[in-house]
Amino acid sequence: MTDFTSADAQVFLGAVPSASLCVNAGGVILFANEAVLAIAGPGPLTRTPVSRLLPQWHALSATQAQSYRRETVLLRHDGSAIPVELSIVRWDREGASLTGVVIRDLIDEQALDHMRLELERQREQVLAEAEAAHRRLGFIIDMLPLAVCVFDAEDKYVLWNARYADLYPEIAAHLRPGISFRDILRISLDSGEMPEKVEDGDHWLEQRMAKHALPVSQEEQMLRDGRWLRHDDRRTPDGGAIGMRIDITDLKRREDSMRQLFDANPMPMMLCALDTLDIIDLNQAAIALYGFSRDELLGKAVTDLHVADEGARFGKAIVDIDGDSESRTVWRHRTAAGEERHVLIYVRFLNEGANRHLLLTIADVSDRVQAEAHATHLAHHDALTGLPNRMRFRQALEAALVAAMLSGEEVAVHYLDLDGFKPVNDTFGHATGDSVLKQVAERLTGVLGEGDLVARLGGDEFAILQHASAANAEAVAKRCIQALSQPFSIADDRIDISASIGIAVSPANGSDPDGLMSAADTALYQAKAEGKNTWRHSRSQV
Repeated sequence: MTDFTSADAQVFLGAVPSASLCVNAGGVILFANEAVLAIAGPGPLTRTPVSRLLPQWHALSATQAQSYRRETVLLRHDGSAIPVELSIVRWDREGASLTGVVIRDLIDEQALDHMRLELERQREQVLAEAEAAHRRLGFIIDMLPLAVCVFDAEDKYVLWNARYADLYPEIAAHLRPGISFRDILRISLDSGEMPEKVEDGDHWLEQRMAKHALPVSQEEQMLRDGRWLRHDDRRTPDGGAIGMRIDITDLKRREDSMRQLFDANPMPMMLCALDTLDIIDLNQAAIALYGFSRDELLGKAVTDLHVADEGARFGKAIVDIDGDSESRTVWRHRTAAGEERHVLIYVRFLNEGANRHLLLTIADVSDRVQAEAHATHLAHHDALTGLPNRMRFRQALEAALVAAMLSGEEVAVHYLDLDGFKPVNDTFGHATGDSVLKQVAERLTGVLGEGDLVARLGGDEFAILQHASAANAEAVAKRCIQALSQPFSIADDRIDISASIGIAVSPANGSDPDGLMSAADTALYQAKAEGKNTWRHSRSQV
């Protein structure tokens, strides 16, 4: 029994239905029954190290227990490993230590078969679902209005739609799942019929592949026939890629038309950022208006062009409006030469994705403003002398009387008429008379105090509005008479005239314009009646 050669023992162990074997103290298998061979597979076991069958035997046999159980793995002859449970018993026989091992396969072969069948069923189901998803994806991309192609992680074609094949007829016959993108590009180049403009084929190919490898690649390209394509390639999370080709010919034409309308528009136009009002684009008319270079204007905000504090006002006005605006405010802008220009600004809001811009159309109305100012000036001033006329004098007098009532001050009116002026016109002509009237205006203006106003009422009649007491009014009247008593030199002619003045003071002589002017007129006639070249106060009282 020491070397396990007893025929009876071998017959007994061979009849055991469980996989059993006997191992000596040196770890050598002395006997293994048929059940062990059924598990391990065909091949010799007797007289071989047990560690070949049970790789963890050294650790399993290290315990001192006489009998015990352990789970481990059994290494089959085909190299596969299966989980097993070992029931181990030790005994000593005639001085020799033997170990009996009963092996139980922990894998139910039927369960394994069932598992294999289930896995196969699931694999087929997954494949069927993948094929269905592939068909659905193909159907979807065929419905898209743009050309689409799909690549795997090795840049090989997976899917493409009919529009993609129609766009590149030179490669349509070569498209198949699994062909590489590089091969298709090479076929397109070699065909000589590719729609794209290419000068250096090899360089173009490497550039195209480099762009294709980017996470996101976008490019606009003009084709040989004048059409424009937008390439939009994006990498997918699994390493593949999706490519889209969009025909943007109509869009480019509209952009070109809009650009021409912008650049060639005779109205100055600017595109500004909404948040900062920085100028981000402008047309040639704007450059011509302001006199700055394009780069100089692109470095400015539109508010920098405004005069004084108008920039802040314009910025606030832009913030307050909530839509397109037709300008009603005349703004003042300054040019590169320092000139002031009056402009109307028409505002349009433009949305470009998440960005909002302002399109400003600028109308230079400087000539109109100047014409209106000149017309206003003419309406309120004498055309010959440039002095305020009767209308302007009355407006100023009304305002002065209102202010005087509030402040309690006096207002004096001087009604002045030239003595001996009619003979000047009769003798020297109206041109000389006009020259005399101009010099009269200059002399009267020269003797007035700050804030006083002299006006020509018509013919040789003048009026002075003075913010002063009666005593000061007399001093002004004396200066006027003295100034006009000096000879006038017109060409080679010496002309002598004088002036008579009537003075009325508010509120003593009246508190309304008509009453005060009437009182001054009456005083003027008194001055003329008493010898001319003098002044008189109104005697009327209120």
